[in-house]
Amino acid sequence: MPADLPADSYGRRMVEALRAAGAGMTIHALPGPHPRVDPSAILAADVALARLPDGATVLLDGNALFNLAASLPADHRRLRLSALVERLHWSDPALAADEAAVRHNLEQGVLSLMRRIVVPDGATAGAVQALGMRPDRLVLAAADGEGAAALLAALSME
Repeated sequence: MPADLPADSYGRRMVEALRAAGAGMTIHALPGPHPRVDPSAILAADVALARLPDGATVLLDGNALFNLAASLPADHRRLRLSALVERLHWSDPALAADEAAVRHNLEQGVLSLMRRIVVPDGATAGAVQALGMRPDRLVLAAADGEGAAALLAALSME
């Protein structure tokens, strides 16, 4: 996840809920200004992913997906990738049309590599489905104990 995400972000709150539920996790914080991170951080993330054993579960913060889009296709068959998606970034009204199109394609492509896409609410679930993601891959999970339990249950079914 990006290192500078606020403490109240969905990803950070979900990680804390998962830890409280007993899930052991190692966080790899990607330094640099969000939403872009330092290229050396992307290389470090690539190395960390490459070192994981086959079949390892990897939970990616949706805020980092744009930065990792080039490297995730190499590992998506070997690792069990899931994403915490608070919102889709391509629809940010501050983006120019060409940048929004690039982000749309990148987010759509990266999300298609995920085994599970974890979202906080129905609106985000609808936006993810509008990108062509199958509903059975979505996990609706608030960043609390119940949401953590739902996510752990979904991950254990794989």
